[in-house]
Amino acid sequence: MRFIILIVILLALIGWFQRLKKNVGRDRSSSNDSSFYGAMPGSAALGPTAAEAMVACTHCGMHFPVSEAITDSSCAIFCGSEHRRLHAS
Repeated sequence: MRFIILIVILLALIGWFQRLKKNVGRDRSSSNDSSFYGAMPGSAALGPTAAEAMVACTHCGMHFPVSEAITDSSCAIFCGSEHRRLHAS
């Protein structure tokens, strides 16, 4: 019984080392890949895009990108036209 347990542990260790070796090789090859940041192959890698500022809705408090914001005449920020209408009434 002890011999079987040692064989199972040994096979598990061998499998773990093989996966580790495979992952290290994949990490090395992807670090030189030009399409790492989603660029087209053959084009220069531009890097990650800049993060967009987040704002909170005046009505519900939910945070969302500033490019999706809707404002009213008092410059209050809303996540949608329904919240703008509810806040006005």
